[in-house]
Amino acid sequence: MYSKKPNPNQTTVSKRETILDAAAELFLKEGYGAASINKLIDRIGGSKATVYGYFYSKERLFESIVESIVEEIPDFINGAQLMDLELREGLMAASQRLLKIATSPRHLALARIVIAETDRFPEIGKIYYERAPQHICEVLTAFIQQCAMRGGFEIAHPRETVESFTGMVLHHQLFRQLCVNPTPPTDREIHQLAARNTNMLLAMLSIKSNAGKDPKRK
Repeated sequence: MYSKKPNPNQTTVSKRETILDAAAELFLKEGYGAASINKLIDRIGGSKATVYGYFYSKERLFESIVESIVEEIPDFINGAQLMDLELREGLMAASQRLLKIATSPRHLALARIVIAETDRFPEIGKIYYERAPQHICEVLTAFIQQCAMRGGFEIAHPRETVESFTGMVLHHQLFRQLCVNPTPPTDREIHQLAARNTNMLLAMLSIKSNAGKDPKRK
């Protein structure tokens, strides 16, 4: 009987992903300092040589963990999702998505470990910032500028407006979870938080939204 030979490239990718997934679980649970390659091997088997064959150091493994998790964010929040939405509708959708991903246990643990280790590994902090907060601000800034052009109104300082908005959406919630109670908000609570902050932003901009329609739109 003919037997198809396994693709060595697929085997390599699969092994790398297995190591990376197990390492992410270990590092996010125990922190960088407490996590070790020996503990990782206890979980997945193999040897240090195998791990270092894919990731040449513990530091590189940590960097790969951060990269793999933040790579999820553009799929979760991007301009294509907001393209055809009105201002209020888009702000609601984006803030709900932002709350959903940022307050999840996995991403909360990532934020905690990145903040803790950025002094030692500034490149990790840079990767996290550029692919998470900065990416989100760029998407939302482009969106509100698009809404302003489409609706015939002006938003002064759109980037600063978005930075303030994302701060309103996340600041208190993240500190509550980091310092008091790690339980993420329910879907209903996320909707309420998104609505509250969207309404506050529109009020500050002196823009009244009526049934999801942009103001001054002809």
